[in-house]
Amino acid sequence: MFSVTIFLSLFSLLLLSMGVFFLSKKLNIPYTVLLLISGLLLIPISEIGFLSFLSQFELTSELLFFIFLPTLIFESAFNIEFKKFWNNKVAIFSLSIFGFLASTFLIAGSLYYILPYIGFELPFIFLVLFGTIISATDPVAVLALFKEYGAPKRLAMIFEGESLFNDATSLAVFLIVLEIILKNGSVDLLGGILTFASMLIGGALFGTAIGFGFSKVIEKIRNYQNVEITLTMVVAHLTFIMAEILSETLVLGGFEVKISSIVATVCASIVIGNYGRYKISPQIEIYMHKFWDYFAFISNSLVFVMMGIKFATLVNNFHVFWPLVIVTILVCSLVRIITVYPTIGLCNLNKKEAKIPRKWQHLLAFGDLKGALAVILLLLVPSDFTVEGYNLAFNLYEVLTAMTVGVIFFTLLFKATFLGRLMDRLGINKLTKLEKLEYLESKAIIFSKVLNEVNKFQKRGYITTETHRKLTAKYSKLYEKAYKTCGKVSEKNTNVFKKMLLVYAIGIEKHSLKNLLIQQEVTEKVFRYLNEKLNYQMDLVEDNKTQIYEFKYKSNGFLRKYLPYFDLKTQIHKDPKHLFTYYRALRIISIKVLEELNEISKDNHLKDFDKSEVFNNIIKNYENFLRQSTKKMKEILSNNKRISYKLDENFAQMGIHTVEEKIINDLSKKEMITPKLNLLLREQILDENI
Repeated sequence: MFSVTIFLSLFSLLLLSMGVFFLSKKLNIPYTVLLLISGLLLIPISEIGFLSFLSQFELTSELLFFIFLPTLIFESAFNIEFKKFWNNKVAIFSLSIFGFLASTFLIAGSLYYILPYIGFELPFIFLVLFGTIISATDPVAVLALFKEYGAPKRLAMIFEGESLFNDATSLAVFLIVLEIILKNGSVDLLGGILTFASMLIGGALFGTAIGFGFSKVIEKIRNYQNVEITLTMVVAHLTFIMAEILSETLVLGGFEVKISSIVATVCASIVIGNYGRYKISPQIEIYMHKFWDYFAFISNSLVFVMMGIKFATLVNNFHVFWPLVIVTILVCSLVRIITVYPTIGLCNLNKKEAKIPRKWQHLLAFGDLKGALAVILLLLVPSDFTVEGYNLAFNLYEVLTAMTVGVIFFTLLFKATFLGRLMDRLGINKLTKLEKLEYLESKAIIFSKVLNEVNKFQKRGYITTETHRKLTAKYSKLYEKAYKTCGKVSEKNTNVFKKMLLVYAIGIEKHSLKNLLIQQEVTEKVFRYLNEKLNYQMDLVEDNKTQIYEFKYKSNGFLRKYLPYFDLKTQIHKDPKHLFTYYRALRIISIKVLEELNEISKDNHLKDFDKSEVFNNIIKNYENFLRQSTKKMKEILSNNKRISYKLDENFAQMGIHTVEEKIINDLSKKEMITPKLNLLLREQILDENI
């Protein structure tokens, strides 16, 4: 039963985590590393009488397995863009399945032959169990550092995909090996293979089904912020728990069907993030991201600080095991190198996927950080287990703990600390030519806007003439420097300048499209279709194909031919209402881009930006898009006169509804209406629009 001291311990650890977060920023040390060290230091501190409550909140396998792990998995997988993930599937699955299996058995085999020379003769099956625990890369630790150090998006995607799916592979193989050990070495090779396949395939099918099912539920309850956010939390944990229950109870034809809870949760989260995301109310999505960022931050903070506490109490005779730990660390690091380079080398032979540069391979080989999953698996092992043929004086669980904790500490304290320096050394996080130009252009635009605002301040009497003079002189100098540098870089790199303008224009299109969705002026299907086209266009630009301007959509030929219901292009083009809405959206986002570009050309401080041929060509292209979409709209209306009036009326009403909401928000912010009136007015407007 929980006592008051346990809750006091929990919230004290959270308070400590917040302090560690700010300390990590000052010391420039990874947050997770400092949390782990803090956890270690808490054990001697908690021995002081009045501080004994600090170690009362304990890290258990159940807490990690059913609360924290689903949270961290969902937060990572929810933000995976499926198309980009699928474009790197060969590398991801090669590393997470074949690379993991190779690592497990190479670690086991190497240690089996090396350890007897230092007095630790351990059974092979025990070492295989250790290999399954330690071969998985922790997504939380790696991605937190990647975000901090600015790793390339594709590299982060490969790392994240590998981490999520080798967690699943790790758990599957671990459970099979542990069962063999607990059954005193009884091996059913065919049964083991079938169980492994069942866990991965069954988990994928189950998780995908749950993801689509919950997406439909979310669609039915739009505009209820708390309910929608709660449902995503339910998806993460319910999928995980249901997969575990099914694995315990499901039997088909005498075969016990096992389903990987991690695979199920990953697949459900990816479906929610890529399909269910469009069912979520657009105005709520921003809160959804903030909620999951916060929830993951809290989980991450507690997991790592409690890992430190747990490690400090797990190994009683660590000084006895230091030769074993050092050899294990060296073997694990070497095996990671041995498995990564050949695996990626074979993947690079696949011409359908972009090659992974050698520098990225170095980072993949070095950045195999261990974390929460290794601790979970360690805690799932019975503390009194034994293996036939083991005859050393130490408890076997203590040996396993020393090896696991030693490797985790090495990766988090050494590798995590030097990961940023390695990225600097390899030049992986250096700004690209496009980023440099975007940086300079952004500074020029910022200083230009500041100068305009300073002039407005002076005209309205907000500042004195002397303050206006000083600020104008200061920001004019900053602007001139950024503007001139930007101009020089643009002249030398015409293609980069063109690429930057296209990225800017497509960014405006995507932002405008999202606003149309929020204002309910496009349907979910039209939004998805246009959004995919814009993503495809952005991919082309990022691949330096800056000569492509027209709207393109990479349609799936198989879906279009055999499953047209699932093909967005087919659905949009066969329905006049969808098609009209589509061209209307194209027209609006083209107008928005032209307005932004013309605003730049009118700005006195940015007047030279519009003199280039590249700038003028992009404006001409968007003017052409505007003409084409307007023409298509008229054609559809002339051929479908029955829908013209209704559609026009609907769009007008949606626009009015948006204005009404803005007015209510403004009245509420100015406290001109009470919360009760705010709610009453919103309900009336909603009823009128329904």
